[in-house]
Parts: sequence; structure tokens; C-alpha cells
Amino acid sequence: MKIEKHKEKSRLILYQGDQLLVLQKRTAELKYGLIGGFLEHGESPEDALIREAYEEVMLKLCVEDLEYQCSITIQLKNKQKLSKHYFLCKDYTKPYTLAEPHKFRKIEWVYWKDAIKFLGKSDKKVVKSLFKPCELNL
Repeated sequence: MKIEKHKEKSRLILYQGDQLLVLQKRTAELKYGLIGGFLEHGESPEDALIREAYEEVMLKLCVEDLEYQCSITIQLKNKQKLSKHYFLCKDYTKPYTLAEPHKFRKIEWVYWKDAIKFLGKSDKKVVKSLFKPCELNL
């Protein structure tokens, strides 16, 4: 019997009005990502996000800055699972600067509807639910 692997990531949704802070990835085609990354052994989702935010964009966060939004678990190939934990930080005034130019071209504010076109599938779904919690068909 094969043992199932389960990896976890934390993601930060930082927004100002209808603008979303995204990292532009270093890829041939335009791709955006949210601040965050994998949890290290024994690390909580909050601690991982605080660490990753500082490593990626030198954004200094504390647990009180984070508001849990949701978690999504995805079944990957080879009996692996990936859980992503999403947190909001509405304080968009905290200073930041790109600290990993070898991974990202830039960090920028983008209108959320433009950003979701270039986000990964689960990031897109969570961001869309935040900005468009329900649609009424009248």
C-alpha cells in the first residue's frame, strides 16, 4: 500500500479596494502568484505565511495581521494531496519590496478581474469568491 503524501501551502490575499497585490512570475507567458509558499516541518500555516511574506517581499507580518479565509485541498497525481490555506491582510499600507527577483519579475497592484486571468486555478477561485461572493440571476 502506498502512503499518501500531503503537502501544505499558505497564501496571502492582500487587497486595496478592487486591486490585488500579485507577484509576476518569471515565465515566458504572463502568470501571477500570491505571496506565500510551502509549510516547513512543524510550522503552522500562519507562521509559514509570515516567513514566506518576509522572504519574498520583505513584508513584515504578525499573526494579528492575518484573517483566515479558507482552505482548499487538491488531489494530485501519485496519491498526493496539496492543501492551500488562504489568509487576508487588509492593511495594504505595510511596506514591501521584491526580495526574490530570481523568482519574480515584479510585485504590483492589479485590478482583480485582470489578475484572476493569470492566477493558478485554486488561487483564481478563492480570489473570485472574495470579490464576487454571490451572483444573483434575476
